[in-house]
Amino acid sequence: MNTRIEINSIAINKLKDNHDNFIKYDIDVSLDETENTETGIKLKYKIVLLSNPTNTKLTIEGLASLFGNDLEISKQLEPDQKNIPMIVNVIYQEIFPLIFVISKSLQIPCPAYKLSQISSSIPQEIKPEEIKPEETTVKEPTQQITDDNTDGAGEIKVEQIELPSEDSNEPIIQEANVSSI
Repeated sequence: MNTRIEINSIAINKLKDNHDNFIKYDIDVSLDETENTETGIKLKYKIVLLSNPTNTKLTIEGLASLFGNDLEISKQLEPDQKNIPMIVNVIYQEIFPLIFVISKSLQIPCPAYKLSQISSSIPQEIKPEEIKPEETTVKEPTQQITDDNTDGAGEIKVEQIELPSEDSNEPIIQEANVSSI
């Protein structure tokens, strides 16, 4: 089974720069069969991501070509556990890097990297200010480099850096030597 995903058009509408009230993206996907041959099928797709509350709209259109036998193609058209056709997940994974770059360059919220997580992030009845962060603190390692830390040969000596452990409450202690050029 081979797939080829093409992007024909991208449209981005951004109403304002303030995204403080952003909750999630609502998604609308449409697939239309344009060609069906013995060796494959071509589908025209349109994916629309609309931010909630409405502030940003991303629309991506293109063609998805599936090559293989009838059994392989029909498996790609079957829905998964969340009732999303498998090919839609494949298309989204192929175009997500572009969505990521565009969202970062336009400074808009980036949608989830998995299609099934897009509109399941925060229920609408919960306001963002009601969500309390977990009581986890992360200490950023800091270090000051002074003339006392050099040995005169251009090498900077770093004695210890403490990093928090993900699995336990004990810090990880690491020794490192950094050389300057």
